[in-house]
Formats: sequence, C-alpha cells, structure tokens
Amino acid sequence: MSKLEQFQRFIRNNGKDLTGVDVPVILSNEQTKQPQLKFTFGWTIEVGVSQHEHGSYCPNGIQSGSASNARDYAHDKAKEYASGQNSLFNDRFLNILGPDISSNFLIRNRDLKSAPETYVGSKVCYNCSGSGSQSCSNCHGSGKNSCTGCSGSGRISVSRFDSHNNRTVYTTESCSSCWGSGKKTCYTCNGSGSVTCNTCNGGGYLYYSYTIDGDAKRSTKWAYNSNDYHEWTSEFVKNNGLDLVYHLTEIAEVDVEGTLDGCTFIYAFTAKLPTLQFTATIDKVDTTMCFAGKNDTTHNAGGVYDPAVWFVAQEMTGNDQETDKDILATPAIKDIIEAHTTNTQIALLTENWVSKEINDAVISNYQHLVTTLKKQSVKGIAPNMFLSLIKYTYLFFTLGMLIALLFPSFAAETSHRMSVSQVPEWIMALLMMKFGLFELPAYMNYVFFFGLLWLSYKSVKKWYWKNIGKTKIWLLAISITLLLPHIGFSSYYNTLELLRHSPTIASSLVSGSLLVGVYLLIFGVKKPKRWYGKLFGLLAGLGIYCAIQYGLYVINPTYGFVVDHTHYAQEVTKQLTSALDFMKHNIFEWGLLSISFTYFLTRRRFWLKAKTMVADYDSPVLLKSMNMDK
Repeated sequence: MSKLEQFQRFIRNNGKDLTGVDVPVILSNEQTKQPQLKFTFGWTIEVGVSQHEHGSYCPNGIQSGSASNARDYAHDKAKEYASGQNSLFNDRFLNILGPDISSNFLIRNRDLKSAPETYVGSKVCYNCSGSGSQSCSNCHGSGKNSCTGCSGSGRISVSRFDSHNNRTVYTTESCSSCWGSGKKTCYTCNGSGSVTCNTCNGGGYLYYSYTIDGDAKRSTKWAYNSNDYHEWTSEFVKNNGLDLVYHLTEIAEVDVEGTLDGCTFIYAFTAKLPTLQFTATIDKVDTTMCFAGKNDTTHNAGGVYDPAVWFVAQEMTGNDQETDKDILATPAIKDIIEAHTTNTQIALLTENWVSKEINDAVISNYQHLVTTLKKQSVKGIAPNMFLSLIKYTYLFFTLGMLIALLFPSFAAETSHRMSVSQVPEWIMALLMMKFGLFELPAYMNYVFFFGLLWLSYKSVKKWYWKNIGKTKIWLLAISITLLLPHIGFSSYYNTLELLRHSPTIASSLVSGSLLVGVYLLIFGVKKPKRWYGKLFGLLAGLGIYCAIQYGLYVINPTYGFVVDHTHYAQEVTKQLTSALDFMKHNIFEWGLLSISFTYFLTRRRFWLKAKTMVADYDSPVLLKSMNMDK
C-alpha cells in the first residue's frame, strides 16, 4: 500500500470516528521532498557590572582602593570582554556550552555567571565619618545618667521614730547610690560617652565588590542548501522548532562573517528535513495537505474535515433534544466547543483539520442552542413570580395577623421596637462604636462585623445554588451582613417577649378563622383538574368557609369567644383592626419576607427545573456555558 493510500485511509477512518459521517476525501499529487538545510546559530554576549555591599566585612578579591576605583576597574575590564580584547568569556562560553552543542544540540539562552575577578573597594562609613565610634544613645554622649534612686537631686527623704519625744521625724540624707552627686556612670559606654559604630563595627570603612556578569542571548538563522523544497517549509520550521529535523551533520564552530544579529559566537550544521504534500479533493474542491518531520507531523491539514463537521453541526438548532444530544456527543463537535469554552488549544484546529470559518460556524450554532435553552429555562417565570408574590404576601400577612391576634398586648407594644427601616442607623452606631455588643469593648464591633461579612461571602459562594459573578456575591454578602443581626436579635428578643404574654386563644380563633379559612377557597380551586371541577370546588370551599363562620357564631354564647355577642361583628372587626395596626408598624419586615421568598424560591425552582432539562443533554460543557456546573 502506497503512502498516499495509507494517508487517504487514515483521513477517512479518523474523520468517521470524529464526526460520525463519511469523509469522502480523495488524495492525489503526492510530493515527497528532502531538502538539505544549513543552520547557522549563535549567541549575543551581554556583559554587565554588578555591585555587592558587604558592610564592615572585606571580601576576597583584587584590592582597588576606593569603591569608585573598584567600580571603574570593573567597567574597563567589562569593555575588554565585550570588545573581544580578552578571551575570558569566549573560553567560558566554550567550556559551558560546547558539550551540549555537539551531543544534545541545545540552543537556548544561558547565564554565563560571573567572571572570576572580583574588584574590591571601600568607602568611609557614613554613620561615624571614619572614626569607628558614635555617641552613646543611652547617656547622649555625657558618660553619665541621672541617678534613679534620688531622681538626680543627690539626696533622699528618710523618716525615723523619735521614741524620746514620741514622734516621727522626717529629714533628708545623701543618696547612697550616687554618693550625693545625683549622677551615675552610664553602663552602656562605661562613662566614655561613645560606643563602637554599629554600621562599620568600629572599622571606619564599608566595603563594596564589583563583579562582571555575562548572559548569552540565542539567535538562529538558516538557509536551504537546494531549491528542491516546499514553499511552506520555512514557516513550518519557525513554528515547530529544530527538534523535527534529523540527520544532523557537520556541527562545528565557524568564523564570524559579518553579523548574525550581533552574535559573538556562531555554530553551523546541516540537516535533512523530509516533507510531504498532497492535493486533497473534497466535494470537488481541492485543498493542499502538508506534513513534515520524522513522524510526518501535520503542518496544514487543509480543512479536510470541514464538510463532515458542518454536516453534523448545522443540525444543532435547539428544537430537537435527541438530535442536539447526539451532536454534542460527536467527538469533533465536543472538542471544538470545549476548546472555545475553556479557551484551550486542540490539534483539530491548530493543525487546520477544521478551518477557522467552520469552527466559528459551529460555535455560532452552539451559542444559538445555549440562548434557546436559556429562554426555555425562564419561560413562564414572570406570571409565576407574580402568583408567588401574592401567595407569600398573603401567607406572611396571615402569619402576622395570627401573632397579633394571639398576643394583643405584644402587638400593642410593636411601635416601641426597632424596625428594619432603622437598621442603617443601628449599623452606623455600631461602626462608630457608640455601644459594644454583648457588653464587650466597642472595638470588638469591627471583629463581629467583618467576621460576619467574611462568613456571608464564603457561604454565598459555597451554597448559592448556581455560579454568579463576584459583584452579585458581594451584594448578597453585604445584605446578609446588614440584615442577619437584625433578624437574629429581633427573633431572640421578640421570642422572649412573647413568652411573657399569655395567648388569647379563644378570641383569636374567631378572627383568625376569617383569614385562614380563605385557604379553603384556594384549595377548592387548585385541587380539581377540569374547569368545571374548579368551579364546583370554589363553591364547595365557599360553602365550608361560610359554614365554619356561622358555626362559630352559633356556639359563641356557649363558649364566649366574643364576650359581647349582641355586637359580634363589631367586636371581631375591632380585633382585626388592632391586628392591622401591628401589621402596619411591621410592613417593611413582612414585605421583605414576601419579596425574598418569592424571588429566591421561585427562581431556584425554575433553575433546578432548567438544570434537570440541560442535564439530559449529558454535556458538562453545556452546563458550564449556562452556569449550571456547580
């Protein structure tokens, strides 16, 4: 089997595996060439002088007097190396890189390290001006310190009891610590007033050394030895490097002829690079396929898989889940989408098995699929949000009214408690340290505040049901940090307050039934599936609701739910009005609860439903594209 037939079979079989459809490629016009290449490469040597500080320590090296002299000597010697007057760096270069060049053919930038000469010089110490000593900081140069025993006065107060006169006598006497002088010798400088300079350790000089360092910067040029080569060979070698050539011969150092990017040392060798080129015909369109190197590495596959990939990808519309599933499972489509989503490179694209135009078309169809699924994931969310808002608003309204009816004295005191509208004022007082939480020091407020902010950020990032941006994470974290203390403290103190009040179960049963009984109407409409069933359910719920209210009215004289039975309706209305006042004072809290439950629970329900739908595609990259991979 000829190489042309081998390649044709490989391309067709590989295309079938990648796309799932036949790839009718016909190869012809095989062109095999093995041009001789001559490479010339070398290094530009960069020489510089580095300064090193040694403090009071004098290092080994060529003593050059002052530091400025040492620096000048080093710069003069560096100029000799750079101009080629001194062969030191040439010899170091050959010793370091010569074996690698001949055996491993390593062409890379190298650090030539420092030359063996080190030029050493000194400067007068800036701290002591060369004296080696400095004024004692303990006694400020005086050599003596004030006596601590007598505070510098030289005398101390003493007292003694005069038993003869039966009295205590106070007097002063000479200080025994300083013998009446009021001064003591400084223990730091032993009275000299000066100490050894800690910058130069008493030497009076600071030492500097200068070394000559070199770097070898690689440069490579090459040329053909013959005219028998493919036009794309030069581009291939530049893109893939010299490791693809083989039969390296005649590696040797050559003389500098002119300049090679300013190189100081130049080597040359010859090599053979086999190249292979075909004409590929796909759907009556011709393209060129190029291979080179020891293992027929692909240079340009000519986009031979374009028709096959597009034949599959164009069916991805978002209208048929099973079709889209099969397309997303196709290896070529899957690899292209993953490379785009993760911003990575794949051989399918870099070697031009699939052209950029087809890649862009595949991604465009995929984005259309993602957009379609996103629209489907939120379809009907607006009416559901509205109905949920009504549901949760009435739920929390009922709950608040029941609390007010059960504990009327607690509800009457609600205006004296802090509401959510006062939270900003409370937070500002907290941060301005006008009070301390839990009777701790006021500065601990910041520990609690920023600790809670950090915990909120980490919690939202970890437990929020989907991936969201940093801005949204911070907004949620800040909201939790501001509201959680209010919720926690309010729940705690209000619960304690409720326990101090006795519930009025009897009277609240009549009024509460008016609110809770409405759920009978909702249940009667929601439970039946057919429209006429919903109508009968509504009537049945209404009948049961009225029966309960009438029944409570009938048995009221016996059980005394409402004391003044003759004004039954007015008394019930009065109770409801009192509860409404409680709701009015807490309208922000109940409204915030209703909106929060509506938004988060409804959104989450839609998101989980959408994730289940997208998960059916069995495509991790699709979940990532829709921020559902969490």
